[in-house]
Amino acid sequence: MRLSNIAKLFTVSCLAAAVNTQAGILDLTIVAGSGIFQNPTVGPGAIPPATIVNADLGADLSSTLSWGVPIAAGGDQSNLELLSHKSISMVALDIPYEISITTHNNNVLNGAFPTLETAQILGALSLSSTLGVGFQSASIMGTPLALATALQIADPDVPALVPVADYGKTLVTLFDIDFNETPNVVGCPFGNPQGSICDDFFSLTTLAGFPVTLDLMIDDMAYELFIYSSFDADGSTIELGPDYFTAENAATDLYTFARLTKVPEPTSVALLSLGLLMASRRKFKK
Repeated sequence: MRLSNIAKLFTVSCLAAAVNTQAGILDLTIVAGSGIFQNPTVGPGAIPPATIVNADLGADLSSTLSWGVPIAAGGDQSNLELLSHKSISMVALDIPYEISITTHNNNVLNGAFPTLETAQILGALSLSSTLGVGFQSASIMGTPLALATALQIADPDVPALVPVADYGKTLVTLFDIDFNETPNVVGCPFGNPQGSICDDFFSLTTLAGFPVTLDLMIDDMAYELFIYSSFDADGSTIELGPDYFTAENAATDLYTFARLTKVPEPTSVALLSLGLLMASRRKFKK
């Protein structure tokens, strides 16, 4: 693990601990047994195999997937690191809250040995609230969260992380990783849209679709929870993927954020529409 990543782990752990001392409009909590890599496969021969190391860092969970044989003696394997914050208290609206960071550390590997081909990320978030009557319901594109979670847990690659009674307040997501270890020779088949050549890259996809928007009811008020990825540490942009490139001897950070927005009440929407209509009429009369 690079020194910059160690410093980053310390920083985000301190920030997460500070945020989690407050009660939020919406609280997100990593479900035990999630926030991890699973089911890695490597190329023909499967030696050496890909390995997964999971660790509890206090305020965060870490999962590291490593593979390959370094080209130089004493070198590092390539890896994917997933750092997930155990809990996030969303105390304000319309701002991004960091959920996790996925880092691809791309080291030069010996092409004579198998490298990573596929893997999965298993994620599950429990939703709750400390407002009045608290968290009440959630849906995804009109599908109740309880049903969406039941369908996801029915997947043979998803363990029964939560009891059925908690399906309606648990978002379960299974990301599929397809990895491309590009040979570092002239005529490499893939180019990085950012301009460098022969970069390794992975595709990150999910059947549930990503980014994802959840319609929530909290304390009898309607909200939207938007969960998305970004290359920016402040969550200022939205990255749609699904391909993520990293140059050799470099690292790429992909951040996952959640943003909570209050849905205007019908009366407010009606008043806004009326105001726009009146303004339009005045402009027309001129």
